[in-house]
Amino acid sequence: MLRYTASLLVAGVFAATPLFAADPPAKDKEGSAPLMTSTQAVNHYISDGWEKAGIKKPALKATDLEFHRRVFLDLIGRIPTAPEVLAFEADRAPDKRAKLIRRLLFGLKNEKGEEVIFRPVVAGKLMPVDSNAKPYTEEYSEHWATMWTVWLMSRTTHTTYREQMQSWLADKFDKNIPHNELVKLLIGAQGETNKNGAVNFVLHHLGEKPTLGTDPGYMDGVPITSRITRLFTGLQTQCTQCHDHPFNKEWIQGDFWGTNAFFRQTRRSATPTPRPGAGNNNNQMGFVQVSLSDDDNVNKETRVFFERRDGKLMSTKPTFLKDYAQADKGEFSSKKLPSGDKASKTRRQILAEYVVEHDMFAKAYVNRMWGHLFGRGLNKEPTIDDFGSHNEIVHPELMEKLAADFVKYGYDSKALLEALCNSDAYSLSHVANKDYADEKYNPYFARMPLKALSPEVLHASLTQATKTDEEAVDKKARGANREAWLEKLVRNFGDDEGNELTFNGTVVQALLMMNGAELNNAIKKKGTNVVDSIMAKHKKLQGKTFSSAVIDELFLTTVGRHATAKELTALIDVQDGIIVPKRDEPPKTGSTPSTGTGTKPPVAAPVKPPVGTKPMGKVPGEAIVGVAVTDATFYQDVFWALMNTTEFMLNH
Repeated sequence: MLRYTASLLVAGVFAATPLFAADPPAKDKEGSAPLMTSTQAVNHYISDGWEKAGIKKPALKATDLEFHRRVFLDLIGRIPTAPEVLAFEADRAPDKRAKLIRRLLFGLKNEKGEEVIFRPVVAGKLMPVDSNAKPYTEEYSEHWATMWTVWLMSRTTHTTYREQMQSWLADKFDKNIPHNELVKLLIGAQGETNKNGAVNFVLHHLGEKPTLGTDPGYMDGVPITSRITRLFTGLQTQCTQCHDHPFNKEWIQGDFWGTNAFFRQTRRSATPTPRPGAGNNNNQMGFVQVSLSDDDNVNKETRVFFERRDGKLMSTKPTFLKDYAQADKGEFSSKKLPSGDKASKTRRQILAEYVVEHDMFAKAYVNRMWGHLFGRGLNKEPTIDDFGSHNEIVHPELMEKLAADFVKYGYDSKALLEALCNSDAYSLSHVANKDYADEKYNPYFARMPLKALSPEVLHASLTQATKTDEEAVDKKARGANREAWLEKLVRNFGDDEGNELTFNGTVVQALLMMNGAELNNAIKKKGTNVVDSIMAKHKKLQGKTFSSAVIDELFLTTVGRHATAKELTALIDVQDGIIVPKRDEPPKTGSTPSTGTGTKPPVAAPVKPPVGTKPMGKVPGEAIVGVAVTDATFYQDVFWALMNTTEFMLNH
């Protein structure tokens, strides 16, 4: 069976992701999850929003297995294993969704209080776990550390610096330290990159040597100024570097430079080593560790100069952004350099306190977490970090309530995620009620938007499905494998802005994998591969029963569900040599995935055979020669095709 057959399978055999609900399935009798204060708020205000928008009937509740895959991808950054899927399916507890959320966030402990790896039970039998399996809390910490490393540093900085940052973040997420404390540590960090990974955030965005003024400081700090306001307050101030904000009149040029002045005593010992070129990812030649410190002997006048567009030279002293409530009233900021005890702190430490005390700080984090789970923020526009009068909050009461609860309960990230994941809106199907499928209804969350997987989550899911990480001898080797994959993917299709974690490009990712050697090698690796293991597991079965069992487990392994009767019939027909789909039929991609940016992925091109392969049959639709039910190549092609479907590369 040639790989071209699998490209035909992608084109026409697998069920497409529908945009509209067809015949509704039987209603789920499962009980609702335990309600918490924030969860009740989501249920109340989203339902209220439906009523105001004229949405009489939202999407149906997601199936158990759709929900199961969704929460794995969102909380720990990978697809579930087949045993995990089957164990969840077999669980008859009415609160099993709530228990799953808690298990992924907080892990499992034995009678001694020690954290243990989850062992799925299927049909009363304790399932074996992968040799490199980890506790869920470790996977949670690594997943969120990966995301925040991208948000803080982008993907194009040197691998070693990113590993330092990721290791530091993973430790903090493992301890679930309050978000406000995390941010203060990041903004005020001092020390060397190899001893305090947090310093990598500021030192990679310090900009260039300033030129205006007689004592302007070491670095101009322009990039870090706009990155901090965007990441931690949801306010995009980059354009106010040069002029007053064109849409949000509450922000003027002086606001940007007032914030910038807090960085003028910041000093780094050297320029960070740039990321080596393609194919030289781990080359440490010339790599330098960098230290970050603060020197109060420079910029003693505390004044920063900037030019207006009319050429007039202006100046300001360190003054952080006024609260949003103050901006609405036309008031000025009082967040200046203090006197007394606080004066003994560095400017960045003072800035860090102002940032976490800002009235948009909690709202910015709530919106970021909401956007991660729902594909877009609570604003009119889908971006998660662009608050302002130009972008109204569609659910203001919900935003206020969630932010207030986040502060009340100690800036607890896991508590916020648990509340949101237990909400009715998070449990909805991705299949819209056809009356409300228009994009104008997207801000009301009457269905779960489709979300494209980030490169990191896509890689983690591929390695989970193919078990390629089991070959890596240690964590460092696994990291090297991951970096090699991401280097190729990001080099071809990424950007360096660090704001593209919800990756827009499922189609190009698919084309990359369809023509790449990595996936083929993983599927066909010598020794025991996934297909061989599954076939050996079902070797006592015969004929089509064997074929069906192997195919079904391949579906569980990749897309987290059983193969439908229609899919099984079609694949077995291909195996038997019966008519196959037309070779020029393009893959069906279903509805457009949300990217969190308002953009759409490119339109899918027809699937064509890889260069050098010989299509089966002389004309489209002609019968092909069947293969034996024990032919591993056929199942390898099915496995390959499943990982190239949009269903695999979307979180729905």
